[in-house]
Amino acid sequence: MMTMTNNKRRFLSYELGLLTLKAALSTRDGEYPIYDKGSKTYQRSNAKRVIRDLLAEIETKYSQNNISEIEHVDFIAEVAANLSNKLTRYLHNGKFRVGVAQKLVNVHLKYLWTAGFCPEPLHCPIDGIIRDIAGIGYTWTQSDSIEEYKAAIADLKAIAGTKGQTLAQWELDTFRRREDEEL
Repeated sequence: MMTMTNNKRRFLSYELGLLTLKAALSTRDGEYPIYDKGSKTYQRSNAKRVIRDLLAEIETKYSQNNISEIEHVDFIAEVAANLSNKLTRYLHNGKFRVGVAQKLVNVHLKYLWTAGFCPEPLHCPIDGIIRDIAGIGYTWTQSDSIEEYKAAIADLKAIAGTKGQTLAQWELDTFRRREDEEL
């Protein structure tokens, strides 16, 4: 296997960040958008810079440390609170909801893990596809409760356990984009 140069890693980190932003900040839920309706696309550049800084923090934090599950859940709650404080004027109802924060953190960790940049994540991103496959009631776009998130993770862990897999392994094996199912 070839070693990765700093330039290759920087390039991949940036591209994985783009994928993360697209996955976590795109929603079809018209009642619970990410951004305030008055926030123009060009105004969101500042918000995306703040979130990109967070993505770099996630990569450093999770690639260099053993993070406990409690620390991971606390981190997701902190991300929601910190981004709400920093980006209030851009966000729908001034909030970066916990459900959006878990999707942002967990999808980025999934990308970093599959690229070999960090160890296997403790959790998986919960979106509509995984929710529907698992048959759980968690709506990530609407949820602003860390307790709801923890309950959804417990439900998903139980499902993964029946397959003899960790949560991240189960989600990676299970996840398929809806368009892929039509092919």
